[in-house]
Amino acid sequence: MKALIAASIALLLSTTAYAVEPVGSDKFNTDPGFDLTTLTADNFYDVIVPLAKKEGSVTLYDFTDSFGPLFTEHLIPEFEAKYGITVSYVRGEGDAANQQLIAAHNAGAKAPADAYFVSSGSLPLLRSSDVMANIPLVSILPSGAGIDPKIATITGGIEHGGTFLPFHRNQTDIVYNTTAIPAESAPTDLDSLAAWAMANPGKFIVTSPAGGGSGNGFMQTVAFAKVTDEACRAAFVKYDITKEEADAFAASDCMKPVWDYYKALLPVVEVTNGNSDTLNLIANGAGAIGTAWEDMAYDFTGRGLLPPTVRQTLLKEGQVGGGDGMFFPVNGTAPAAGLLMLDFLMSKDVQLEKLQLNGSRSARTDIDPAASFTPEQVARLIPTAEFSSRAIERMPAILNDQLTAYFVANILAK
Repeated sequence: MKALIAASIALLLSTTAYAVEPVGSDKFNTDPGFDLTTLTADNFYDVIVPLAKKEGSVTLYDFTDSFGPLFTEHLIPEFEAKYGITVSYVRGEGDAANQQLIAAHNAGAKAPADAYFVSSGSLPLLRSSDVMANIPLVSILPSGAGIDPKIATITGGIEHGGTFLPFHRNQTDIVYNTTAIPAESAPTDLDSLAAWAMANPGKFIVTSPAGGGSGNGFMQTVAFAKVTDEACRAAFVKYDITKEEADAFAASDCMKPVWDYYKALLPVVEVTNGNSDTLNLIANGAGAIGTAWEDMAYDFTGRGLLPPTVRQTLLKEGQVGGGDGMFFPVNGTAPAAGLLMLDFLMSKDVQLEKLQLNGSRSARTDIDPAASFTPEQVARLIPTAEFSSRAIERMPAILNDQLTAYFVANILAK
């Protein structure tokens, strides 16, 4: 599989588009009614657009609650206007939609949608259920050429060869209000952040790891920074770690520097049960610094729920992020239109619009917000140089879950 991933990356970096091969197999696991073995990024539009227009419609599934306006008010109308293809948009609970797709596949029925936007956490289940087409989308779609090759082929430690497109990238960070902390005085690393919190009790707002992703991301950030032993750090990239191994790691000496950091910090900070709660305390002046999601803080500031004086930053140690993605299902009703929709959604223009409207980062390497956004919009984001150099991949989900459980039971409760 590693050789396959290397071949996929090499193909991404080449200047000529070649016919692609199935991922992890000697044959494609879906028959869309046209020859996948001759389809390339170079001939994609010539082949796919006429077929998609003949199909006339496409169904797009979205697992989120937050992307609805982006799709319905912007991206779907733009796709329909560009190609003359009607889009049926379906939103629903992710686990239920996954099971519906798997049940349809097992029954030999058509997939309920032609393009899926799902949580990256769904990837192991969907791959093992054989409902994802084993097409290296990142190589076959013209828009794939602008995507970071590593992010395009590996998700959460799973090497999938480009079958899962990184549509949405998210990032945890630190927000601060410049009316309370001038930018030049803002803490830049974990130790200066703790020192500031001790000098300003109650003004650092920390989301609980069990209450919101920003607090969970902060815990992982502390772990990546404070756990320096290489043997211990191996757990952070052990994506097949078991629950029992993760429980043992949480209670081991490896994590002592992390728990010590929190034990010193917790008496002087305000702990909240949710991401919105943290931002609301910043907004009303009860706090000056907080843990956050970049896209949520960007949205809150744009809607006036946070003051325009709030800024976002990544600590020098680096802070964790991740994202969710899209895939092409086996046996869709409108396969050509599904592929065309995926190509459209991964294009530079759409990814730039998504960032501008939602603060949703992109895996594309050819996007510079400063080149096309207003100064006000740029100021609402993490500085580009910091995002490029300080964003780090989050740890395995099972390890993260068990560290959170240990934190709640043994650190927060004390």
